Amino acid sequence: DASASDQPQTVLVFKDGHQVEVANYAIVGSTLYDLSSGHRLKIALNDLDLSATAKQNDDRGIDFQVPSKSEAN
Repeated sequence: DASASDQPQTVLVFKDGHQVEVANYAIVGSTLYDLSSGHRLKIALNDLDLSATAKQNDDRGIDFQVPSKSEAN
C-alpha cells in the first residue's frame, strides 16, 4: 500500500526563482502553510510565482489549486 511519502511532492516556485518542495500544505486566505513533518512554515502567496508553480506541478501530475480571491472576502 502506498504511503504518503510515495506521492510526488508539491513544488512551490518563488518569484525570485528558487523552489521548495512540500509534502503537505494548506492555503488559508493569502497564506500557504507548509505542514510537512518536522516544521511549520508560513509562506505568503504573494511571494510565489503561482503560474510557474501550477505549471511545474502539472508537469508532475499534481493539481495545484489556489482558492479564488472572490471566496476570501
